[in-house]
Amino acid sequence: MKTKQNSMIFFKKFILLALILIFCGQSGVFAQNQLKGIVRDSNKQSLPGVSVKIKGSSTGVVTSADGSFTLRSDLKQGILLFSYIGFLTQEITIDGRSNYEILLIEDATVLNEVVVTALGIKKDIRRLGVAIQTVDGASLVKAREPNAVNALVGKVAGLTIGTQPELLRRPNISLRGNRDVLFVVDGVPINSDTWNVSADDIESYSVLKGASAAALYGSRGKNGAILITTKRGSKDKRGFQVDFNSSNMMDNGFYAIPKTQDEYGPGDHGKYAFGDGRGGGLNDGDYDGGWGPKFDGQLIPQYDSPVDPVTGVRQGTPWLARGKDNLKRFLDPGILSTNNISISSSGDKYNLRFSGSHIYQKGIVPNTKLNMTNFNITTDYSFSDKLKFESSLQYNRQYTPNIPDVNYGPNSIIYNMTLWAGADWDVDDMRNYWQEGKEGIQQIYAEYQRYNNPYFMSYEWLRGHNKSDVIGQAAMTYKFTPFLDLMLRTQVTTWDLMRNEKMPYSAGSYGRDERRGDYREDRRSLFENNTDLLVRFDKDLVKDLNAKIWTGANIRTFNYNSQFGTTDYLNVPGLYNFSNSANPVKIYNFNSNMRVISAYYSADFTYKDWLTVSTTGRVDKLSTLPKGNNTFFYPSVALSTVVSDYVKLPSFISFFKLRGSFANVKDGLTQSTIGTTPADSYPVGYGDQYYSPYDGPTYQNSAYYSTPFTYNNQPAARYTNVLNNPELQPSSTSQFEFGGDIRVLKNRIGLDFSYFKSDEGPRIFNLPISTTTGYSSTLVNGIKTKKTGFELALNASLFKKSNGLSWDVTANYSTFKETLNEIFPGVTNLNTFFKVGDRLDKFYGRAFVRNPNGEIINDASGRPIYNPVSQFLGHINPDFVLGINNRLSYKNVSLGFQFDGRFGGVISNYIQRQTYRGGRHIGTVTGTMGEARYQDYLGVKAFVGEGVQVANGAAIKYDVDGKVTNFSELTYSQNTTKQFVQDYVSRYYNSDEGNLMNRTFGMLREVVVGYNFPTKLFNNKVQSFSVSLVGRNLLYFAESKDIDLNQYIGDGGSGLQTPSTRRYGVNLNITF
Repeated sequence: MKTKQNSMIFFKKFILLALILIFCGQSGVFAQNQLKGIVRDSNKQSLPGVSVKIKGSSTGVVTSADGSFTLRSDLKQGILLFSYIGFLTQEITIDGRSNYEILLIEDATVLNEVVVTALGIKKDIRRLGVAIQTVDGASLVKAREPNAVNALVGKVAGLTIGTQPELLRRPNISLRGNRDVLFVVDGVPINSDTWNVSADDIESYSVLKGASAAALYGSRGKNGAILITTKRGSKDKRGFQVDFNSSNMMDNGFYAIPKTQDEYGPGDHGKYAFGDGRGGGLNDGDYDGGWGPKFDGQLIPQYDSPVDPVTGVRQGTPWLARGKDNLKRFLDPGILSTNNISISSSGDKYNLRFSGSHIYQKGIVPNTKLNMTNFNITTDYSFSDKLKFESSLQYNRQYTPNIPDVNYGPNSIIYNMTLWAGADWDVDDMRNYWQEGKEGIQQIYAEYQRYNNPYFMSYEWLRGHNKSDVIGQAAMTYKFTPFLDLMLRTQVTTWDLMRNEKMPYSAGSYGRDERRGDYREDRRSLFENNTDLLVRFDKDLVKDLNAKIWTGANIRTFNYNSQFGTTDYLNVPGLYNFSNSANPVKIYNFNSNMRVISAYYSADFTYKDWLTVSTTGRVDKLSTLPKGNNTFFYPSVALSTVVSDYVKLPSFISFFKLRGSFANVKDGLTQSTIGTTPADSYPVGYGDQYYSPYDGPTYQNSAYYSTPFTYNNQPAARYTNVLNNPELQPSSTSQFEFGGDIRVLKNRIGLDFSYFKSDEGPRIFNLPISTTTGYSSTLVNGIKTKKTGFELALNASLFKKSNGLSWDVTANYSTFKETLNEIFPGVTNLNTFFKVGDRLDKFYGRAFVRNPNGEIINDASGRPIYNPVSQFLGHINPDFVLGINNRLSYKNVSLGFQFDGRFGGVISNYIQRQTYRGGRHIGTVTGTMGEARYQDYLGVKAFVGEGVQVANGAAIKYDVDGKVTNFSELTYSQNTTKQFVQDYVSRYYNSDEGNLMNRTFGMLREVVVGYNFPTKLFNNKVQSFSVSLVGRNLLYFAESKDIDLNQYIGDGGSGLQTPSTRRYGVNLNITF
């Protein structure tokens, strides 16, 4: 036993000794092959954090705080790689030395970035005196949106995108608080609905944020512009390149959807019985969705209850919540599939790229889908060193057989299923939507006075959309000398749209007395041509002074035509054409023409590459304003100076630039979008009116007739009620901007900041005048406002390790406020409420009367008293908007995620308002309200609302602004009056204040996890191969999730909407 123990002790000592010897031996080997050194910049300053690696291996280190490194290696030869952000990567041969001193050279491209500006002019960012932010197009095609512009949300300071859950609905876009933003493709303005550009063809987006940046576009650029630069041809050693991108995503899981109760059914004050669905029973016609009896299994006649064949009386059947989660069970998972292939090639004289894309989107509402096909071809050809030709042609087609209507009314599925329908019917029972024996004539539903079967609406009440866009341009450039060239460019934007609506028999909508169907067609077409002649001069005038001058002229020709036609009921059910109209067909026409003739220039003068003075000017002659006032000038001036080039700054500052600019732009009676019948009132009961892109004249100051009337059963015409003003001047905006760009720690962190102030006005507005003149208003110049704002854009590389681990962050912050400075002589307020000095985003709405302690004052019945005058309830615009993007990568794996949100402001929740009024809101069955509601059902008044009542019976008196003037005469007692919950809710929630909510929200907007496969797996026959797992709209944080706050910009109240969904999928990118 002792021998065994001794043996074990010896064995342990042997092992320990062997390990020590091995360790010491290895240490000796490493000590003999240490590569040491120090890394400095061109100013001999040490550089910490530089990656030092042996080329072709994973062995590497990072320099310490003093720039030194020690790399252990037994290699006698090889190459050391030194890489650092903002510097050129260097390769140093291992030549037997043990100490190296490395000088890294700054990467000039980092500080000499080129951005695309107005007219497609490329400028060095060092010389730029205006605010421009650029987004790489490749970063926006993984976590896909069907609309390319929606992908910009949260990525640009000052740019707010209100994404829409509806098919083909244009997103709300705001740039520094201005709605009408110009879209420009390859330097030329286009007429865009934001759906007619393919994301796969976009090289980059450049957002021109202010009037100065976009002044060269005249009035169309007064609110800034989004410049889209398309991809051009490229090649590999074979002479061509093929790129394939495929994205397949599924909409699954709701992040914004109303929560409804399923404890009580339809009816009124706890009573309901179906008779004929038109009021023939007990509260069965136009019933409120959830104020009926509690679901207890009691026998109640219902829409599908049997009818006694002898007496004809409908029998009672168990009253049960058959329709729990009807809306969720009705909606389907959505699909978004995008596929693109492009072939490109380039040579010494040519550049060619062809791209084809197809987007298929299956909506979450049954029988809704959208197809979009896009073809794009770009060609460049150099005939010689002096003559070059460039062209592009894009075709886009949108087609769908059905777009659901979501606006408030019987046209909307949300209206029918969420607001007013109860849980007494099962949505699956509605799939066979025709009544037996009445196919094609009468739908089946739980009510027949106002509402509609959801499947009937999806498969029979169809709204088709077909739109074709063609955008083409061609340019010829001749270079006279190395510093002087001439370009002639022409561009055409044209589109044709046809939307139709097939309204079947028994479909009900507001304003239609009978349910006899209808057929409508909405046809529109637009043609626009822009032709430019542009001269470029680029030369050093004297030593250290360079001049870049562009001067040119433009002619814009515009033509728009529309025709809207509708039957007046159908003779034969299901036959949808105008010849089947029961009464004369109603036709509305509108035609519009405009011409703008312009001359412009842009001049940059740069001294020693650190001081640039830029000036632009444009003269427009516009046909929409009175003669004598229709020619106006847009000047701008900007200054940029690179302070770090001539002032010795602390060593941690790599780059510091200041900039400032001023611009004045004008506008004359044009509008960005247009509705169905612009000169006439939109026909009642036709649901959601579609607004198409326009950028044409309003004709507000012109003499015209509209003909939507009859007189004694004869067609009649009505002359405009706006008195022509021959002295009308264009609207004017003057904007000053100051900003800077600072980069520190060898360009690892960069911060761009901007402050702007816009003096807008005098604007053109409608001034009411006495109707004794024969008119109701006239156009005048009179409103002046001031807008100020601040923006930050941060770019940071938090770390970059030698093992391939890196983390990059970009963040955007913006805020603005607009106040009213002046109205018009003799006018004391604007739009009833706004006075000079007020913020223009003040929200006024129906509010409660409150005592000096802030308590609601109730009437004798115990219900809140409304103020007779709308009151200020808060500000609409957010306090600030924030977006944060992260990208982490490790070798071939990457992770990207974005958080963004808007913080501050208020909004009135319309879905909450109507679901409470209809008894469907989940809040009507929870808490004290839920307890009292059961007493409602039993016929007992039990609910007591918050607040007080006037105890002494004195009447409340108000001044013209709605302020109570006799508080001293009033005495109060606590409200103790009991009432039915239904009556209280119908009062409390039928107000803006009762539904006011904070519009702050935040979102985990997107997550992308990607992997780049090594090309050696494919024998190097594939240049790149990457797969990404993607998610979009994954987390949503808001006070209420009844509505999606994303879509609302500048609106005091919300509307109805299709529920918003999360999206998950896979993205595949291959380059051959």
